[in-house]
Amino acid sequence: MKLINDNFDDYFEGNAPARKSNEPYVETEEEREERELNETTIERRSNRKRIMLIVGSLVLLFFLFFLMRCQYYNPELRTTKGQVVDVVLSGTVFKTYECTFNEIDAQNPNGIVKKEFKFSVTNDSLAKTLNELKQTNIPVHLFYREYKSSLPWRGNTRFIADSIKTELPIQYVNTLNRANVAK
Repeated sequence: MKLINDNFDDYFEGNAPARKSNEPYVETEEEREERELNETTIERRSNRKRIMLIVGSLVLLFFLFFLMRCQYYNPELRTTKGQVVDVVLSGTVFKTYECTFNEIDAQNPNGIVKKEFKFSVTNDSLAKTLNELKQTNIPVHLFYREYKSSLPWRGNTRFIADSIKTELPIQYVNTLNRANVAK
Protein backbone atom coordinates (compact mmCIF):
# COMPACT_ATOMS: atom_id res chain seq x y z
CA MET A 1 0.00 0.00 0.00
CA LYS A 2 1.56 3.24 -1.20
CA LEU A 3 0.41 6.44 0.53
CA ILE A 4 2.48 9.02 -1.31
CA ASN A 5 2.27 9.61 -5.02
CA ASP A 6 5.70 10.70 -6.25
CA ASN A 7 4.83 11.03 -9.90
CA PHE A 8 4.72 14.84 -9.89
CA ASP A 9 6.95 17.75 -8.82
CA ASP A 10 5.89 20.34 -6.23
CA TYR A 11 6.52 23.99 -7.11
CA PHE A 12 5.55 26.16 -4.18
CA GLU A 13 6.04 29.46 -5.98
CA GLY A 14 3.90 28.38 -8.94
CA ASN A 15 6.70 28.91 -11.45
CA ALA A 16 6.94 25.39 -12.82
CA PRO A 17 9.14 25.18 -15.88
CA ALA A 18 7.48 23.96 -19.03
CA ARG A 19 9.08 20.60 -19.79
CA LYS A 20 8.20 17.17 -20.82
CA SER A 21 7.93 14.53 -18.13
CA ASN A 22 11.00 12.46 -19.08
CA GLU A 23 13.34 15.18 -20.34
CA PRO A 24 15.72 16.91 -17.90
CA TYR A 25 15.25 20.64 -17.65
CA VAL A 26 17.96 22.63 -19.41
CA GLU A 27 18.21 26.28 -18.49
CA THR A 28 18.73 28.71 -21.35
CA GLU A 29 21.47 31.34 -21.30
CA GLU A 30 18.98 34.19 -20.79
CA GLU A 31 17.23 32.41 -17.92
CA ARG A 32 20.57 31.68 -16.26
CA GLU A 33 21.70 35.34 -16.53
CA GLU A 34 18.38 36.57 -15.14
CA ARG A 35 18.53 34.07 -12.25
CA GLU A 36 22.12 35.05 -11.39
CA LEU A 37 21.28 38.75 -11.60
CA ASN A 38 18.34 38.28 -9.21
CA GLU A 39 20.46 36.27 -6.78
CA THR A 40 23.32 38.81 -6.68
CA THR A 41 20.88 41.73 -6.37
CA ILE A 42 19.21 40.08 -3.40
CA GLU A 43 22.61 39.36 -1.83
CA ARG A 44 23.73 42.99 -2.31
CA ARG A 45 20.50 44.34 -0.88
CA SER A 46 20.75 42.10 2.17
CA ASN A 47 24.42 43.10 2.68
CA ARG A 48 23.51 46.79 2.46
CA LYS A 49 20.68 46.31 4.92
CA ARG A 50 22.97 44.44 7.28
CA ILE A 51 25.66 47.13 7.07
CA MET A 52 23.13 49.93 7.57
CA LEU A 53 21.65 48.07 10.54
CA ILE A 54 25.07 47.68 12.15
CA VAL A 55 26.04 51.31 11.53
CA GLY A 56 22.67 52.56 12.80
CA SER A 57 22.87 50.49 15.96
CA LEU A 58 26.44 51.72 16.63
CA VAL A 59 25.35 55.35 16.21
CA LEU A 60 22.38 54.74 18.51
CA LEU A 61 24.57 53.10 21.15
CA PHE A 62 27.07 55.98 20.99
CA PHE A 63 24.25 58.53 21.34
CA LEU A 64 22.74 56.66 24.31
CA PHE A 65 26.16 56.41 25.96
CA PHE A 66 26.68 60.15 25.44
CA LEU A 67 23.29 60.96 26.98
CA MET A 68 23.83 58.66 29.94
CA ARG A 69 27.26 60.14 30.59
CA CYS A 70 26.20 63.77 30.24
CA GLN A 71 22.57 63.93 31.30
CA TYR A 72 22.17 61.31 34.00
CA TYR A 73 25.60 61.60 35.55
CA ASN A 74 25.30 62.39 39.26
CA PRO A 75 26.91 65.84 39.43
CA GLU A 76 28.74 67.33 42.37
CA LEU A 77 26.94 70.00 44.38
CA ARG A 78 29.25 72.96 44.98
CA THR A 79 29.04 76.45 46.39
CA THR A 80 30.80 79.76 45.91
CA LYS A 81 30.44 83.29 47.19
CA GLY A 82 30.47 86.47 45.14
CA GLN A 83 28.49 89.15 43.36
CA VAL A 84 26.25 88.81 40.35
CA VAL A 85 27.57 90.82 37.38
CA ASP A 86 25.34 89.91 34.44
CA VAL A 87 22.27 87.81 33.59
CA VAL A 88 21.48 87.24 29.89
CA LEU A 89 18.77 85.15 28.24
CA SER A 90 20.35 83.23 25.37
CA GLY A 91 19.76 80.28 23.07
CA THR A 92 17.91 79.85 19.80
CA VAL A 93 15.93 76.67 20.48
CA PHE A 94 16.51 76.04 24.18
CA LYS A 95 16.32 79.32 26.15
CA THR A 96 18.54 79.45 29.22
CA TYR A 97 19.98 82.26 31.29
CA GLU A 98 23.74 82.68 31.11
CA CYS A 99 25.15 84.49 34.14
CA THR A 100 28.48 86.01 35.10
CA PHE A 101 29.57 86.02 38.72
CA ASN A 102 32.59 87.62 40.42
CA GLU A 103 33.85 85.25 43.07
CA ILE A 104 35.05 86.76 46.34
CA ASP A 105 38.00 85.27 48.16
CA ALA A 106 36.71 83.82 51.42
CA GLN A 107 39.98 84.39 53.32
CA ASN A 108 40.19 88.06 52.41
CA PRO A 109 37.52 90.13 54.19
CA ASN A 110 38.10 93.12 51.89
CA GLY A 111 36.13 91.36 49.16
CA ILE A 112 38.82 91.23 46.53
CA VAL A 113 37.56 89.53 43.40
CA LYS A 114 39.25 86.21 42.90
CA LYS A 115 37.98 85.42 39.39
CA GLU A 116 35.05 85.63 37.03
CA PHE A 117 32.74 82.61 37.05
CA LYS A 118 30.17 81.80 34.35
CA PHE A 119 27.19 79.53 34.93
CA SER A 120 23.77 78.73 33.47
CA VAL A 121 20.32 78.98 35.01
CA THR A 122 17.31 77.01 33.77
CA ASN A 123 14.87 78.16 36.48
CA ASP A 124 13.03 81.41 35.57
CA SER A 125 12.36 82.49 39.17
CA LEU A 126 16.02 82.02 40.12
CA ALA A 127 17.07 84.04 37.06
CA LYS A 128 14.66 86.82 38.01
CA THR A 129 16.12 86.95 41.53
CA LEU A 130 19.68 86.98 40.14
CA ASN A 131 18.70 89.80 37.76
CA GLU A 132 17.43 91.83 40.74
CA LEU A 133 20.64 91.11 42.66
CA LYS A 134 22.95 92.22 39.85
CA GLN A 135 22.16 95.88 40.47
CA THR A 136 23.13 95.65 44.14
CA ASN A 137 26.55 94.87 45.57
CA ILE A 138 25.26 92.28 48.00
CA PRO A 139 27.38 89.11 48.31
CA VAL A 140 25.53 85.94 47.40
CA HIS A 141 26.20 82.28 48.14
CA LEU A 142 25.61 80.40 44.89
CA PHE A 143 24.81 76.68 44.98
CA TYR A 144 25.46 74.97 41.65
CA ARG A 145 26.01 71.57 40.10
CA GLU A 146 29.02 70.75 37.96
CA TYR A 147 28.32 68.32 35.12
CA LYS A 148 30.85 66.57 32.89
CA SER A 149 29.81 68.53 29.80
CA SER A 150 27.22 71.01 28.63
CA LEU A 151 24.05 70.06 26.78
CA PRO A 152 21.92 72.50 24.74
CA TRP A 153 18.86 72.25 26.99
CA ARG A 154 20.93 72.87 30.12
CA GLY A 155 22.89 75.89 28.91
CA ASN A 156 26.26 76.81 27.47
CA THR A 157 28.31 75.91 30.53
CA ARG A 158 28.90 72.83 32.65
CA PHE A 159 27.82 74.73 35.79
CA ILE A 160 24.05 74.88 36.46
CA ALA A 161 22.79 77.02 39.34
CA ASP A 162 20.38 75.36 41.77
CA SER A 163 19.75 78.05 44.34
CA ILE A 164 21.17 81.14 45.99
CA LYS A 165 21.38 82.36 49.54
CA THR A 166 21.92 86.02 50.40
CA GLU A 167 23.12 87.42 53.67
CA LEU A 168 20.10 89.71 53.54
CA PRO A 169 16.55 88.43 52.99
CA ILE A 170 15.32 88.60 49.39
CA GLN A 171 12.42 90.90 50.41
CA TYR A 172 14.95 93.40 51.79
CA VAL A 173 16.98 93.15 48.60
CA ASN A 174 13.83 93.88 46.57
CA THR A 175 13.11 96.99 48.65
CA LEU A 176 16.72 98.15 48.21
CA ASN A 177 16.39 97.62 44.49
CA ARG A 178 13.17 99.65 44.32
CA ALA A 179 14.78 102.44 46.38
CA ASN A 180 17.77 102.55 44.00
CA VAL A 181 15.45 102.77 40.99
CA ALA A 182 13.41 105.58 42.60
CA LYS A 183 16.53 107.76 43.07
